[in-house]
Amino acid sequence: MKRILLISAHPDDMEIGMGGTAAKLVAAGHSLVSVVITDGRRSPDPEGIGQDAMARLRQEEGVSACRILGIDETNFLGFESINSAEATRQATRKLVEVINDFQPGEIYTLHPELDRHASHRAAGKITVDALNQSNSVAELWAYEVWGLFSHWDRLEDISDQLEAKLAAIREHSSQTAAIQYDEGIAGLNRWRGVFADPHQEKSPASYAEVFIKLR
Repeated sequence: MKRILLISAHPDDMEIGMGGTAAKLVAAGHSLVSVVITDGRRSPDPEGIGQDAMARLRQEEGVSACRILGIDETNFLGFESINSAEATRQATRKLVEVINDFQPGEIYTLHPELDRHASHRAAGKITVDALNQSNSVAELWAYEVWGLFSHWDRLEDISDQLEAKLAAIREHSSQTAAIQYDEGIAGLNRWRGVFADPHQEKSPASYAEVFIKLR
């Protein structure tokens, strides 16, 4: 059994980028913990409930979404933003503590360069720096959300986990009310499975997620 840490900038990033693989890892008997760096308050707010209420709601949605995937523990670091140097330093320190306490064998995060969302890149860089400052020898993998990978080191067949993944994403109803993340990522995962390799004789999966190894 492996200890696996899943790191996100916002409460729904992990579900969108690697929800199928997360469910697959849980089913294989591994121990997963989700860590969300920000509280998600700076998000689409179609009902106009305000930032504080949005932060509380997004935490509730994050816990429920993780439970759908079989993840029982979600750790919210609670930062309003990680776009300043001081917030980055504080988040890195907190994440070093999490890594040292949990001692994961694998860590998954957002890509620090290829993701087009600034907070996603910041979360990826925070993860890289925290891992380097920790006493962990964990492997580090990047999943894709807002920046599509032109190459990857690993492809995971999530055909059997797709429905759980989409249900977890839909649990973030405050966000899917504004943007249909479930439909968008289902299309990407279908494309990944069908068009995995231009030299393939057959498609390796109906739906797939891909990862880049960072360490």
